[in-house]
Amino acid sequence: MTTSSQVYYRKWRPGTFSDLAGQEHVGNTLRQAVMQGRVSHSYLFCGTRGSGKTTTARVLSKAINCLDPQEGDPCDRCAICVSINEGRNLDIIELDAASNRGVEEIREIRDKVHFQPAQNRRKVYIIDEAHMLTREASNAFLKTLEEPPAHVIFILCTTEADRILPTILSRCQRYDFRRLPGQTIYDRLAYITDQEGVAIQPDALRMVARNAGGSMRDALNILEQLAVSADREITLSEVEEALGLVRSDAYLILAQKMLAGDTSGSLETINDVVWEGGEPRQLHRQTLEILRSILLLSWDAGDTLDLPPDILSSLKAEAQKHDAPTILRAVRVWGEANLRYDAPSTLPLEIAAAEICRKDVVAEAPPVAASAPSSPPAAPRPPRREAPPTNPPPARDSRPPPAPAARPSPPVAPEAPARSNAPAASSDSFQGRWEQAVRQLGRVKGSKYNLGALLRDCRPNSVHLSDDDSTLVLPFTNTANLDRMQEELNDPRVRDTIEQAIEQCFGDRHPFAVTLAGTNGDGDRPARNSMQDSPLYRTAIGLGARPIEEN
Repeated sequence: MTTSSQVYYRKWRPGTFSDLAGQEHVGNTLRQAVMQGRVSHSYLFCGTRGSGKTTTARVLSKAINCLDPQEGDPCDRCAICVSINEGRNLDIIELDAASNRGVEEIREIRDKVHFQPAQNRRKVYIIDEAHMLTREASNAFLKTLEEPPAHVIFILCTTEADRILPTILSRCQRYDFRRLPGQTIYDRLAYITDQEGVAIQPDALRMVARNAGGSMRDALNILEQLAVSADREITLSEVEEALGLVRSDAYLILAQKMLAGDTSGSLETINDVVWEGGEPRQLHRQTLEILRSILLLSWDAGDTLDLPPDILSSLKAEAQKHDAPTILRAVRVWGEANLRYDAPSTLPLEIAAAEICRKDVVAEAPPVAASAPSSPPAAPRPPRREAPPTNPPPARDSRPPPAPAARPSPPVAPEAPARSNAPAASSDSFQGRWEQAVRQLGRVKGSKYNLGALLRDCRPNSVHLSDDDSTLVLPFTNTANLDRMQEELNDPRVRDTIEQAIEQCFGDRHPFAVTLAGTNGDGDRPARNSMQDSPLYRTAIGLGARPIEEN
């Protein structure tokens, strides 16, 4: 005879507001609303996966319909509560917006909301993954969501609140569910293992909580997998094997060798871990966490680290051996290793490890890496119009230039050697900060084109501040690039992205204006040649190409 059993995350799902782990700010507010009879007609629950959004929606559904409520909490014993727990209550409708995202499904809801509840006092619609609704469906839902019948409550759950229409957000009471701390998950798992009779070492249970990513559901799934496969006490090594972590000391060893500049040892450790069956992505993620912990400890900010005492002491010793810029550079380089397209390969990790071990690069790190840990100094305000203007004649010649000599580009040529040898080429100068901003936007794509590729058309020695030192003027040398950038700036998000990069590199958030080099913004634009109108030319420019010479 076979018996069916529920999985842990369903069996141990909280049934009352008091049982919600880590979300007391939500449970207490909703309990008070039920007690005072001030339940809203629409709610929006936002948060990461496994944080309790749908569970809270079901608890709220029970609380407002419970036959014997206990100070705002459902009794979890009456016929209404039991039917909701078993998923057979006709007045609690759960919809998955990922598969019911069209206008027709919303019209069906709109037509049925006027029917009275079959057995409850209130009818509740729980719409999960609400951000998956199409724009047309969301607009069709607005009026019903704003003024539903008195017996209907809508609860929208989403992991991506930024994709919800603002018109829907304004019609709902919003509750943000926090990412569950490791200690909260550990305490809940300890209670469940005690009730289930599962023997597991505390360090092993803490490892499960730490690798759940703030999701209680993920933690319970890992715990159940371990409980099913083990016939004795679950050890730390078994948890590491189940999670693909290989050896917990391997990540610390790799971090130590990279910080020490041991290239051969670092590469050997990477390949040893993968040879033993470790996943490169897991190796990347766990080693990055070790490097991050060392960085926090070097800045005396490691009080929140949830690590075993022996590991923590080793990390503190490692943090004392190296200065903060060295550790910061290691975190940055290792974090930028991209395993998205070729996950089984160790090559991205090997390149990152070799780059970290290059000690000669530390001295060339950007100034932000060498700043004080506690309060890094703000970048100095860029000097006013440090770059020499490209349009006016050179200062050494006081005579007015003839008209034919003022329009062509040769006057720029004598300035090229001075620009390459002058201190303005450093990262602290106005031009250096502009080049840094362009590099930062090198991988950012606007609505159609790569922003860094377009902005490379603005020569560093022509970028300058306006007369009032408020606006950054970006002269484009190519008319096609200027047109493309003006097309991109129709999207406010593109302008905000560029202004954020300028703020990070210059220290101040400057608004900017685009113009054509040689016009000074007066609208006297040179004629566009036929090559610039070529579709092949425009496509190449959009992909980041730069013209060598134009006739």
